[in-house]
Formats: sequence, structure tokens, C-alpha cells
Amino acid sequence: MKKSLIVWMALCAGVSCADPYTGLWVGTVSLRAVNEVSIPLDENNVPVAPDPTRPTATGDRADLTLLLHVNDAGQVSLLKDVAIVNRNPSGSLSATAAEIAAAGSDEGSLSLVTDPTLYAEYPLQKATRLASVVYDFGDPKATRVLETFVNNMVNLARVKTEIASDAEIATTAGRNLLVEEAVTEVEGWQADVVAAENVEASYALFLDSVRANIPAIAASPALTTGAARDALHDATILYNSAAFQDTRAMELVIAVQAAGTTQGLTNAWNAAAALADVENKVLRLLSGKVAGDALVEAAAYASTNAATITVNDLLALPGVQTFLAATLATKVASYAIDSRGTDAFDDALARIVTAARAGHTAGTTTSLIRQEALAAGRAALAAGAAKWPATRNAPTPGYTAFVTSSAFAEVSVVAIRAALTAALSERVANPLSWEGSITSVARAGAVNALQSVYSAAARAMLNELAMQGVFALGSGDPRYTATLAPAEVLGAPGLTGQILLPASHPTNPFRHRRHPDHTTGVDITRNIRLDFDAPPSAGGIPSVTRGVSTVSGVYREEVFGLHKPLGPAKDIGLRTEGRFQLNRVSAIGTLNGK
Repeated sequence: MKKSLIVWMALCAGVSCADPYTGLWVGTVSLRAVNEVSIPLDENNVPVAPDPTRPTATGDRADLTLLLHVNDAGQVSLLKDVAIVNRNPSGSLSATAAEIAAAGSDEGSLSLVTDPTLYAEYPLQKATRLASVVYDFGDPKATRVLETFVNNMVNLARVKTEIASDAEIATTAGRNLLVEEAVTEVEGWQADVVAAENVEASYALFLDSVRANIPAIAASPALTTGAARDALHDATILYNSAAFQDTRAMELVIAVQAAGTTQGLTNAWNAAAALADVENKVLRLLSGKVAGDALVEAAAYASTNAATITVNDLLALPGVQTFLAATLATKVASYAIDSRGTDAFDDALARIVTAARAGHTAGTTTSLIRQEALAAGRAALAAGAAKWPATRNAPTPGYTAFVTSSAFAEVSVVAIRAALTAALSERVANPLSWEGSITSVARAGAVNALQSVYSAAARAMLNELAMQGVFALGSGDPRYTATLAPAEVLGAPGLTGQILLPASHPTNPFRHRRHPDHTTGVDITRNIRLDFDAPPSAGGIPSVTRGVSTVSGVYREEVFGLHKPLGPAKDIGLRTEGRFQLNRVSAIGTLNGK
């Protein structure tokens, strides 16, 4: 058994550890099977369609780079790129690896940065950047909200075109009058609909309104009674009022009621603060430089004063005082009862004291006491962070910038004018026009008029794609589809995720600027599934902890939009399977630590 594994087990015996798979995982996927889409002829020249549910072996393989991050709470994200940066100055761009190490580049001094806008917040240095081009994704919600607006205006244009009389559309002036009447109608409610999509502002108003009711929600015996029921009703209305479909208000009510029932009012307030912390400030602070430096200082002081050390002694240290002052800045202003950061750090200091005293009693050397005390403090800090999972549905800064832009404010007016103009012209020019042709022409007109807006929506960046499920050995069903008996089906998946490229997205591969029939594309959906191999031996020590860092399994992906749906029900996309192997390169549990 490796020494690191023994240390990890000893720490976890006294600390409620964070997820044992926490960290950055990097590896490759080797795709070796796809389902067949061509229909060959048998010996009698009879078409025989292959089974689209069963990928078959290929003559070659496709290798993909895969980056996954598991936070302290076990939540998994698919990354397209990440930079591993040192929060301590390395001197200069010409610094050697030894000089960088001397500046302090152990795990507690590093950050995993996925947001390139944050690079300037870290010291100038030579950093390691990992990337995978096959998972390039933007924020699909910006384009989805835009598509919702366009769809509504296309449908309105179709209805107005169908109910218009022949006399009304006989002349250009008559058609223009109908268009302007529709524009006036849309202008009457456009501002309210646009404002609803600024879910960051709407959620802030909800947080302010629900704050006074947190104790009552926490005291509710169930979500269907009292203050919890009323707050959940308001949260549901907020969810339904916008195409974004913001779940955070509902998550907050559910979390507060659950915490109040099982853990008391203080943790109910902390649960509320965790959902109100839209920038994830507390978890970023706990994994950042200020907290890391404070733990290093505390462990060093404790190692040289192990016989008499107390938590109060550590609280007086300058670095600890700096951290405690920083926690005040991370508190959500309207949720001042937020002890997440201080609770986790107090526990970390207590673990440092316990480790130092134990080392002194055992006659351990000062350097080893320092090492073990620091490891205990870091484990406790990670465990504290794990208690407060990050929300997975917060809007990105790019999304908020898009829906508050002047271009988005005029989307409905621009869309209805272009869509209705095109639809009326189609009805006049084409005696055989019908509902489908009118809708198609109206959509093309709206999309063409909003090309710059679609481009703006495409620039809304998403740096991490949330995955659903469990990252762990034995999670999922790692059998190949081709090995299943006809009546068998795969079991529940280990991890799943979806990448969506909307039909009107500027980078959709079916769109061609110079082809008039390709003004819009086809929605392209990539459904990703990972199933993990079981531990190599039944029972005993798991083969993956913070000290051992390799997992493997079967990767599957099903793509819709690149080919017509397959199968009798037309519900099967292009499927591919292959093996993946991931190696943990870091145990850092929070992305973009300060």
C-alpha cells in the first residue's frame, strides 16, 4: 500500500473527507466501433439494413483527449481546456522549473483555471495548459433563448398571414400596414419578455424577497406546507417565466427546508447562502492562495510549538487573520449569516492542532509534524467545501451580457417585421403556399435579419459542461453494446452529458453563407456517456483514492443531426464506442481558485 494512501486513510478516519475522486482527470478515448448507416445488399440483391443499435468494429481508431474535473462534492464537469497556474510568483517568464518549485508550487499553491478572463489575476509565469478541441462548446442557453424568441415570432407571423384577407395583402401598402400593426403589438410587451430573460436580476430579487422567510422555510415540516410551500410556488413561477428555466430558486427552497429539518437553522442559512453565492466565492477562497498560505503558516507554527499549541494560538497568526478578513468579503451581502468559510477553516485549524499534538506525543520530528498537520488541515478544508455543492444552473457572464444588450432588446421587433414580411410575400407570390412553406420562409427571413444577434449569442462562453451521475469505479455498465444478447439492455450510466449546437448557431456545419437553402442548419446534439470499470479485486481497498490516480472504462457517444435518425422509430443517432483511460494530474477540488 502506498504511503500516500495510508496518510489519506488516516486523515479520513477523523475527518469527513471530500469525494475521494476529487481533482483534474486527463486522458484519452480510443473509439473503435460505430453503428453502420449504409444498407448493403445480400447475395440475392435484397437490401439488408444493419442493426443501428449495435456499433461494429472499424478498420481504424479515433483518439480523443478527455478532460474531466471532480469537485470536492463529487460534481463532475467536462472541460474543453484548463490552465494549471501557480499562485505564488515564479520570478519571470524565463524561470526554470527549479525556480518555479522554489517559489512554492506544491498542490496547495496551484489553481486550475478554466476561465481565460481570470489569467490576469495570477502572477506572470510559464503555465501548463491542457485542451481538447473535440469538446469545443459555447453557452447553448444564449442561443436557445434567442431561438425561443424567434420561434414565437415565426408562429405569430404564420397566424397573421393565414388570417389576413386577400384584400389586405393585395398591395404592398396593405402588407406593410399589417407588418407595422404587428410590430406595434409586439412593442407593447417586448420589454417585459426581454427583462424576464435576465435571470441574474430576477434571481437577485427573489433572494432579497425570500431572505426574511428563511427561518420559516427551515421550520416547515415539508415542502408542501407553510412557508416552504409558498416559497416553492414563487420559485416555480420564476422558473416558468423565462426560457432560460432557472432552477436555482427552487434549489434554494428545497435545500433550506431539508437543512432546517435535519441540521438546524444555522445550516439552513448556510444552505441559502450557498445558492445565493452566484460567483462561488467561498469555495474559490477555500481553495485559493489566502487559505493555502494561512494553512502553511498554521502548520509551521504548530510544528514548532506542538506541545502547547491551541486553536487560539493559530487564530492570532497574521495569515490566519488575513484569511478571516477575506471571508467577510465573500459573504453574500443579503445573507450575512454565512459561516461556510469560517466553519471549514475552524475545523481545519482544529485538525492541525490535533495532528501536531499527536506527532509530539509520538516523538515525531518537527518537519514530519508540519507535513502531517498541513495534510490534515487541507483534508478538513476540502471536507468543509464538500458540504456545499455548487449550483449547476447559474447563467454565465456571457449569457447575462447578451440578454442585457441593446441588440437582444430589439429581437422580437426585428424578428416579427422580417418574418411577417417574408410570410406575406410567400402567400402572394406562391399560389400553392401552405402552412409549412409559410413557416419556413418566415423563419428564414427572421434568421437572416438577426445574423449579427446570433453571432453575439454564439460568443457567450461556457467553460465547464456539467455532467450528471457518479464518477467512481464500478459506476455504470462498461460492457460493449455488441456483446449484449439481443434481449439485454445496458444498465444505468455512470456519467452522462449533452453538448448542443443549435440549428441557427453560426458555427453549425450545415450552414453555408453562399447557399440560399442553408440559412439555417439542423440541431446537432452529442449525448456522451461514460461507464467505469469495476475495481480490480472485490472488497478490500479501492484502487482509486487521493493516492492512486487511474480509472478506465467504456466511452459512448450518440450524435443526432449529422445523419437522418435510424431505427424503426427513427430515434437512434450515430453511435460510437471505445475505451477511455484517465489519470489524475491534480487533487484540487475547486476550479478558478483565487
